[in-house]
Amino acid sequence: MMKKQYLALAGVLVIALSAAGCGGNDKNNEGVVQEQATPTPEPTVTESVDLVDMEVTEEKNVIGEKTASAHKVTIINRTGSEVGAVYIRVHPEDDYDDEWGSDLIDGLFTLADGDQAVYYFEPESGSGVTYDIRITYTEEGRNECFFRDLPLASISQITLRMDGRGEDSIPYATYMTSTGSREVSTLNEVKQRLGLSDEDTDETEDTEDEIEPTEEPEITETPSNDEEEPSDSSDNTDTPEDPMPTDDTITEAEGYIGQSFSDLAGAIGDAQTNEYDEVPETGTTGYHYYPNFTVMTTVDEYGNEIVSGVY
Repeated sequence: MMKKQYLALAGVLVIALSAAGCGGNDKNNEGVVQEQATPTPEPTVTESVDLVDMEVTEEKNVIGEKTASAHKVTIINRTGSEVGAVYIRVHPEDDYDDEWGSDLIDGLFTLADGDQAVYYFEPESGSGVTYDIRITYTEEGRNECFFRDLPLASISQITLRMDGRGEDSIPYATYMTSTGSREVSTLNEVKQRLGLSDEDTDETEDTEDEIEPTEEPEITETPSNDEEEPSDSSDNTDTPEDPMPTDDTITEAEGYIGQSFSDLAGAIGDAQTNEYDEVPETGTTGYHYYPNFTVMTTVDEYGNEIVSGVY
């Protein structure tokens, strides 16, 4: 009996010791589990990627490389046809130099009439550096056009245009400088380069002089036309024939309110003079003066000019 009691007592001690050993292991295991379950912050990489993607999609038809030191120019096509290639170079000493480099568009896109592209480039050092632009069209058989001697490094927006239609049309540009408030036209310079400046100056001077000589012969040369003589005494009100087409033009211009000014100019022609005012609160406002009315526009930060009023 004593041996059985001893054996029973020994068994109890063994069970107690083994139970104490498992409990220690469980506590250690619980400590390890707590360390592994410590929460860690989740990365936010996807949010930054979305922001970058949004910035990239803000601009379309980009040519050149956008860098911190690059100059940005918005180029608008108002030549009347779709442009398929654009070449830009520093203006050489020889106007007949045929070296133009590679096409900047290189098949990435085309520019329909009224479309625009953003051009980034590193300006050449030195004062007085100018640039040439050459464009070719997607239409087969259409002659390429050249726009020469442009101060591109100081231009924020340039519009490529055509004066006239057909084979006799003349390519020229209008542009806004980074600091100026008025649009500059190269039409007179182009005509002067082509030897047409004398005719242009004669036309502009004659239009002013024609008013005076036409008034004199109307009094002396047309004694039978008594109806015209009293009209000479009120020269400003004696032009009912002129407002008739102009009124139709005003009505047509009013139909472009809320639309692109380039489209309006393509429909009724270019204004005689253009003026721009920059207001910090409202942005840039354009004033385009036609013979008997004025078209007012607004220009947004991307260079889009929208007709806001006709008066």
